[in-house]
Amino acid sequence: MATSHAPSIADRRVLLLLLDDQDRLMLCGGCCGGWTVPQTLLAAGAPFMEGAARYLAERFHIENPHFGSLYGVRETRKSDCWEHDQRTVSRVFIVRISTKESDSFQAMSPSHARWEISELRSRHRDVSPEGVALLISGYVEGWLPDGPISLY
Repeated sequence: MATSHAPSIADRRVLLLLLDDQDRLMLCGGCCGGWTVPQTLLAAGAPFMEGAARYLAERFHIENPHFGSLYGVRETRKSDCWEHDQRTVSRVFIVRISTKESDSFQAMSPSHARWEISELRSRHRDVSPEGVALLISGYVEGWLPDGPISLY
């Protein structure tokens, strides 16, 4: 007997690594028991970079984001989503921001922080999603090539 299985719907999101002129990464704390980077869900079919730019303008008043040439790509495998039958497709963009924009981010909430690369290295397990500290370190130090990097 054949069974029909509805195709899984993808949870599409953009994660933003906001990096200021002093190479500090902007982090959000106070929820989920740890530190994370700003992120937003996207509608089906919405282009990742356009969704990122729209979110940056609406949430952080960053009108002309300067995207880095390196970005992360993460897609769950079918075997990873057995419990909820929902794939996750993400893009992790590095966005250079000014010190003024960094100060504004910090002032938005007492749970916002700016970490230098040395702190990210020593506390990488405190930052979600896994791999963010490595991706941003490789970008700042120049040992990761331009283009997409798979994050699994």
